[in-house]
Parts: sequence; C-alpha cells; structure tokens
Amino acid sequence: MNKSTNMLFMMIMLISVPVSISSNSWFIVWMGMEINIMAFIPLIIEQKNMMTKESALTYFLVQTIASMLMILSFIINNSMINMINVEFSEMMLISTLMMKSGVFPFHFWMPKMMEGMTWNKCLILMTWQKITPMMMMSNIIKINYLTMMAMAMTILIGGIGGLNQTSLRKMMAYSSISNNGWMMMAMMMSEMIWMTYFMFYCIMTIILTKSMNIYKNYHINQMCSMNESTLKKFILMMNMLSMSGLPPMMGFIPKWLVIQTTMSINQLMMLGMMVMMMLITIYYYIRIMFSVMMLTNYQPKWIKLKNNKNKNFLFFMNTFSILGLYLVTLIFMLN
Repeated sequence: MNKSTNMLFMMIMLISVPVSISSNSWFIVWMGMEINIMAFIPLIIEQKNMMTKESALTYFLVQTIASMLMILSFIINNSMINMINVEFSEMMLISTLMMKSGVFPFHFWMPKMMEGMTWNKCLILMTWQKITPMMMMSNIIKINYLTMMAMAMTILIGGIGGLNQTSLRKMMAYSSISNNGWMMMAMMMSEMIWMTYFMFYCIMTIILTKSMNIYKNYHINQMCSMNESTLKKFILMMNMLSMSGLPPMMGFIPKWLVIQTTMSINQLMMLGMMVMMMLITIYYYIRIMFSVMMLTNYQPKWIKLKNNKNKNFLFFMNTFSILGLYLVTLIFMLN
C-alpha cells in the first residue's frame, strides 16, 4: 500500500476511538469499534511478509466474534426484563470487552498475532487498540467472582506464558496480558487510578518497542549480539525490568498506586496473590537480563559510533524509565 492509503486508515483508526469513548449509546460504541477494526486490519498487512496476513485474519476473526456477542448482549438486555437475563447480558458484555482487549480466558489470540507483526503495529495493538474496550469495561465492571477470577488468572497467565518464550514480541504480549489484569484491579478502585496506570503503561511500551524497532531485535539471541556498548545493553535490559514493575523504576509507580488503594479496602488476600504472580513476570525478565549481560555478553572490538539522533533520544528515554520513580517522587516533594 502507498503512504496516502496508510495515512487514510491511520486517520480513521485515530478518529474511531474518540467516537466510541465519547458516545452515550452502546450501539455507537459498537459502531466505533467496527470502524476501528476495519481501519487497523489493512495497516497490519504488508506485501513482503506472509505472517502479517495470518495476524490480520486472526485479529479479524476474534474481533468479529466479540462484536457479534456484543450485539447479542444488547438484544438480550433490551428484550428481557427479569433480573437473571439482565445479569447474563452484563456478563456477556464484559466477556466481549475482555475478548477485545485480550484478558483471560480470551487471551490466546494476542501472542500469536503479535508474533507476525512489526514492532510499530505491536505498539498500536498494545496501547491505542485497548483504549475503547478498557474504557467501556471500567464503566460496567463490578466486583464479583467472574471479574476477580479473570483478573487473577490474567496476571498468572501473563507471568507463566512468558517463561518459555524466546521471541521478544510474544514476551511483550504476555507482559501486556499481565498488565491488563492490574488495570482491571485499578478499574475496581477508581477511574483516575486506572487511567494513570494506562498512561504509565503506554509510556513504557512506547520506549521499549521503539528501542527494539531501532535495533531490529525480535528474539533474545539478537539482543546478545547487538553491536552496542555494554552500558546501552544494560539500560535497555533495565527498561524491560521497569516494564515488569520492579521497584525502584517507573513501572513500579502504577502498581504502587494499585497496591495502596487495594490495601485501603482490605483486599489483602487478592493483593498478596497479585504481587506473587507479578514476581513470575519479574523473574523471566531478570533471567533474560542475566543471560544477555553475564553468560553470552561480548564486547566487539569496534563499535559503530554513528551519531544517530533516534538512538540518542531512546537512550535518554530509557534512562528516564529507570529513574522514573525518583523523578516522580521529587516532583511530588517540590509540589
């Protein structure tokens, strides 16, 4: 596709999200989501890469099934009056939003799809495409067995799923699934907390995906053979730890907010389980860092000292991600 077509689809995709989240009718929300799907699918497909076609088809099938179930839940909700059917339609509606955003038990499509896409398209999927379903989920979510179980299992699957991966895109997908669970917990607390969480999550995802895209890293062994200094490798790896939520980095700030608010309502059992599951995610990032920095690290005798502005900017952004907690604490102290 030429650039003008890409620009058109990108504009439609950007417009469709504000249309959905600003409407007061579920039908217009559904319509905005459909427009968004139809604009994103052509952006995924690339002529020279057959895997993108498979990813586009996977995305189309999953989102279409979710959209059909969403319409069905509207029909059940409007046609039936008794309380049982209202609860059933609400459960169906939240399940469709879980499917659209990649929450357990509807998460299987996300790692498979991300494996066949470029880093820039993965970034759109992990950030922009989540805004509408997450925003709608925050409006209707209730603290019950279904949502609590889905949230706990999402964080668990996000941790365990990434243990056996060598592909960085699949690892990012499982990390994104784990963050979905934390965002669901934040939604149950307050809207402000989940939006703050999502903002920090977007910043970290942008930094990490752009870093991987510039260095063309798609698998762990490519990180070992990067033609960069050990310091730059170390900062890139520390950014991955920030993504997992290890203190004292920027990724810990939103999790800290959720931990504080969950403690204030005495949900200590759930909180303990969430933190233990988060440790699994931290473990597999530390395992990669250990193998890249200690076991297979080598320093080339010559390093390209090209003054690349993109790399310098990303180096600064990675540093910001590592020192994020200190900077935010300093800003609060000054205020």
